[in-house]
Amino acid sequence: MEQLSLASLGVVGEWIWGDDAETTVFAQAFGINRTIIFRFIADKSHPDSLPSRIVNCFHDRNISQPQETFPGRVAMRATLWSAVAAIWLDCARLDATSQPDTIINVTEDGSWEVVTDYLFADYLSLLPEPSDFEAQGLTKTVAFQNLTRLQQLGGRGCTTLVHDSSTPEAKMVFKGVDFRTFLFTYESGLVKEEITSFKRSIELLCHMPPHPYILPAPQILVTMTDRERKCEYVCGCLYPFYTNGNLADKIEESNGTGVRIPLPLKAKWCYQMTAAIAHTHYEAKTFHMDIKPGNFILDDNSNVVLVDWEQNDAPVTTAAPEMDGTWDAQEMSERLPDGSTTTRVLYSKYQGPPRRNMPEETPGSNGWNVWNSLLHWQKTCPKAAELAEVFSLGRTMWMLLSQYRSEDLDDVESTEDVVEDWSGSDTIPASYKTLVGSCLERDPTKRPALEQVERFWATALQDLEKQSR
Repeated sequence: MEQLSLASLGVVGEWIWGDDAETTVFAQAFGINRTIIFRFIADKSHPDSLPSRIVNCFHDRNISQPQETFPGRVAMRATLWSAVAAIWLDCARLDATSQPDTIINVTEDGSWEVVTDYLFADYLSLLPEPSDFEAQGLTKTVAFQNLTRLQQLGGRGCTTLVHDSSTPEAKMVFKGVDFRTFLFTYESGLVKEEITSFKRSIELLCHMPPHPYILPAPQILVTMTDRERKCEYVCGCLYPFYTNGNLADKIEESNGTGVRIPLPLKAKWCYQMTAAIAHTHYEAKTFHMDIKPGNFILDDNSNVVLVDWEQNDAPVTTAAPEMDGTWDAQEMSERLPDGSTTTRVLYSKYQGPPRRNMPEETPGSNGWNVWNSLLHWQKTCPKAAELAEVFSLGRTMWMLLSQYRSEDLDDVESTEDVVEDWSGSDTIPASYKTLVGSCLERDPTKRPALEQVERFWATALQDLEKQSR
């Protein structure tokens, strides 16, 4: 109801946000091949003007008269989007609104002006240059303004479905930091971490040995242009678009229809998830950190593809208990009775002063947002990083095999809050449940290695194939 006037134009209001100084409100709308940012600035000399009323209501500022605000936020949003709708067609006709540095300042009585915002230069100054990626072999670029947005997707920063204006039939996923993301995060400093994250994920995938169940490295960089200096900066990249959704979607769809996902398909996905994580640790010598059903998307053959490689956050629903930042780990060699040696991991509680290996701007209140154990262990104790991801994989496999209901995890604040319930999973073999249970041991030294989990699922698939003959 708030966006009826926009909807009649085929336009969607996407975001409304404010600045830290509480003097400004931004709004972004999308439609008719345009994405436009609108700005409402409070006017002290006209506290009852439309921009002032919007700012007063959004920021809950003190007012002297009722007419200086709205009865509530719903009324404020409806009025804001109506104001945008009233000028949308005129704004969208302008060539200037195709440029990413353009903002529309909305004033009183339906008047507006096009401005090139000074903050755009600050935004560009934070972005890497194309030459920073030459070592990874990335030389092909496309200008951000030549991309047409189709649909906003989930994920950090800006993740959106696009096509190049020259090839509208080829859909791709843009992932990076656009000007809207900068405006939303620059005051907190978080934008620096967002830019570091997308740059790190590009470099990681470019160095990753190829694997069928892991997102391939991007081939095209997306650039923003400083029109005055004629310089280009990288704001993100393009990835393939997979149309079949992800494992979280499939679980939700299956639960909604009441038709369970076939056991052979579950076993196949468990094997492929394990193979992807094993490759990450054994071949790429790194880690993922954000293991969950939603990060395993499905290709045209219903094979999983592991995505989201920022390595800066973890889901509380799948994170290993020892990832909370309070544990240290070291590998110790032991001689066995037969004369051979083996390696085991010793864990101890950290007793020193406060420590941090994540940027101060990193959002979140979990231990790994301050001390990223996986980042540390990958260098000092790779086996500990592997065992932590075995737990995350185990929790993800339980979610798939049991077909958990996502709403049951809405109130989870810690991985310890999750109870692995197998009720309603009578068709899941006991051996599958035992394997998952071993991955979910709270004592990491009791968990199997990734290679053991991979062998289990390879054998399980072979057994299912024999049974189907």
